[in-house]
Amino acid sequence: MSRPPTPSPDDRFGIGAKLYCLWAATAIGVSMVLAGATAETITRLLVLAFIAGQYMFRARLMNALPRLAPRARFITMGVLLAAVVEGFHMISKPVYSSLLVGLDTPPSHALRLYAIDLLATTPAYVLIFAVIWFFISRYRYGLWSYIVVMGLGQVLGDGGIFFFAAAPQLVIFLPYPMTNYHACNVLPFVATRDALPVARAGGRRGWVAVPALIAVYLVCGSVIKLVGRAAGLDPG
Repeated sequence: MSRPPTPSPDDRFGIGAKLYCLWAATAIGVSMVLAGATAETITRLLVLAFIAGQYMFRARLMNALPRLAPRARFITMGVLLAAVVEGFHMISKPVYSSLLVGLDTPPSHALRLYAIDLLATTPAYVLIFAVIWFFISRYRYGLWSYIVVMGLGQVLGDGGIFFFAAAPQLVIFLPYPMTNYHACNVLPFVATRDALPVARAGGRRGWVAVPALIAVYLVCGSVIKLVGRAAGLDPG
């Protein structure tokens, strides 16, 4: 009888994972207290609830889309989860400011704005998750190294590199925006990692995913901006 693979030490909830969770909880809590009851705070609460829901129903969710090949399954799951997170941001920071959904936005119009947001962002998410698959199929990541490496690459690529360069003192709040990416990239990894090739490189070489993701985000972001301006959605 085959036995499940032995978990990597990096999968265990060790001191590093505990410190990251403590850092994240502190950064998020302080940020929300300072911000007060804003649309961004509501978005963050929705993202955190989404992560909690994935954890609670992880046994069922990990078996989703069983007929797809591992790569297609990973990308599809990531894109679907990212689409939900995009929905949470429609009230605070949609892809284009002109798509912002407010309290007075009719539901039918809000759905149209959300559909436009997804039309602009979904191709980028397909590419981003394809790039993440490229790295996890070649380098060995434990759960927590994956969470940190991919979350860092995505948050820096998605504008964070400019934000934190302009205000380096705010790097103490780095886990706050990283939750956006934990909400859409962790479950696909956990669901498909047993199908990854056995012969993958270990060590620190997997960190090359960070600059790679930054580059992908910069290219995708530039294209999205150009499309938005051409369509009159992004005032620039």
